[in-house]
Formats: sequence, structure tokens, C-alpha cells
Amino acid sequence: MSAAAREPEDRPELSIVVVNWNTRDLLLVLLGRLLPSPRLRCEVIVVDNQSADDSVAAARAAFPQAIVLPQPKNGGFAYGVNRGLERARGKWVMLLNTDAEAAWPDIEAFLAGAERCPDAAVFGPRITDEHGGTQASTWRRHLPRHALAEALFLDRFVAPAQPTGAADVDCVSGCVFLIRADVLPVVGGFDECFFMYYEEADFCERVRAAGKRVRWLPDAAFVHVGGLSAGQAARRTFLAFRESRLLYHAAWHGRAATEWVRLCLLLGVTLRLLMWCALALVGKKSRVGLYAAAFAMLVRPGLVGDLCRRPREVPKLS
Repeated sequence: MSAAAREPEDRPELSIVVVNWNTRDLLLVLLGRLLPSPRLRCEVIVVDNQSADDSVAAARAAFPQAIVLPQPKNGGFAYGVNRGLERARGKWVMLLNTDAEAAWPDIEAFLAGAERCPDAAVFGPRITDEHGGTQASTWRRHLPRHALAEALFLDRFVAPAQPTGAADVDCVSGCVFLIRADVLPVVGGFDECFFMYYEEADFCERVRAAGKRVRWLPDAAFVHVGGLSAGQAARRTFLAFRESRLLYHAAWHGRAATEWVRLCLLLGVTLRLLMWCALALVGKKSRVGLYAAAFAMLVRPGLVGDLCRRPREVPKLS
């Protein structure tokens, strides 16, 4: 009997996983766009990372057909994604941020484009901001040699251009992230060591290491406002970005390379701290506190050693 014949008749074609933290109003607007699905057999799974804004009760009351999974802690984005992946039954799983705007014609076009690429396992779409401007939605593999240019404000001059047509890429944005579900038993879920940022880059790296392709598709466009949930905890997310970058390099490039990246990050943070201090003297809005906190983190003795010793937290998925 074929695999298709063995599949349950009620298996969804698509599972949409939405990780929420204190963005109730955005969540309700997004669910209003997704439910009910017009044609596709689809389940919508909301993983709530211990919100304090009544998100769970509001979502359950307004959208009883959604699967709402309240969590006992805010374990970060990867943690929330994994709870959704463990529950998802679809042939495809789409991760969707609450600050992304999704219309069913775009979802269906995106899914149809992915169906035409049977040897690829992860897909990203075109992404624009709320004003129609193109957002970066693919990235090259993060290598230690890129760190110095970024510290010296030169990364915009050496970064490759975004693709204009369908292309294989190293990594796609986690705000709209489509996964072929049959790759999950092979690579597992997201690594919960990453609280925020770089978890999708690490997942894409593992997918490509397993011999599968990561693909960017222009078949549909999604709007991403961006940063609304992270903005509620600016200091935590600011530091998490830099810690996650070091965690990524520790996992893929070893301790010596990660120390180099730390030094480059420290250089970049120092230059920006001095710049913001100068701007603060003339009354400009200041980010001195954020960069001072990052400086303190990056000069902490043993930081890289601690990160290199941190075990991966990748759940197995059936």
C-alpha cells in the first residue's frame, strides 16, 4: 500500500503554527484572516508563550475552531514552534508570525509553488513591509568571515542581493516559513537553546546537511510589520540576538571561530555605543543602555566557553 493510501482521510493538507506572546489584538486579526479556511483542509494551531494579555481566552472565545495551546512559560520562539510541531498533523507546516498578514490566495499560491519542488523541504516567500517595500527574506549562510564587515558598518556593501526569481538559498525568514512535514522526523524540531533569532538559520542548516534544499519562491507575497512582540522586551531581545549569533557559530564553526565572532561583535557594539553616547549629548533619542548591556555581556569571561558547552535541545518528531 502506498504512503498516500495509508494517510488518514482527515489529515490536513496544511498546519499553520502561530507562536504568540502578548500580541492579542494582532493574533485575533490574523485568526480572522485564516479561519475558516475557504477550500484547503487546514488546522490552525496557536501556541501561547504565557501571555499576560488574555490572548488565550480571547482566541478561544472568538475562534473555537483554532487549536490553542497555552504554555506554562515563555520559553522563546523555538520552544513555542516545537510545541506546535508536536501537535501538527498536516502534510505541510507553515510558521506564521502574529505580525504577518496572510491572505488565502497567497497561502494557496505559496503552497502550490512548493508542491512543484519535491526535493526541497523548507520554503520562504516574498515579504514586504506594511508600506509595500521589499523586506530581506533570505540570507546567506552565516560564516565567521562576515563578522568584521558587519562590525564596521560594511555589511550592506558585501551582502548578496535578494533573489528576484525562484532560487535555492541558505536560509529563509522565520516570519513565514513553510516546512514539508516529512523532513521533521529526519532533522527534528527547532533548537530550544535559541530563545530568539538564528533558530531558523540553524534549522535550515540542518535541513541542508540532511541533503534537502531550502528554496525561496516569488509565487506569493506576505506583509510583515515586524518587531511588535520583540519590542515589548527590548533589552532581552537585543541581548538574545547577539547571544543567539554566538550560539549558532558555536554549533557550526567551533570555539575559536566563535571567539573571533565575539570580538567582532564587541568591536561593533563599542563603536555603536560611542556613537549613541555622542548623539545623547546633543539630545537625540538614545540607545546607550542597550549597547552598554550588550558590551557587558560580550566582555563577560567564559561567555563563549559556556555557549560551546551548552547541549542542543532539539526534540525528536515523529
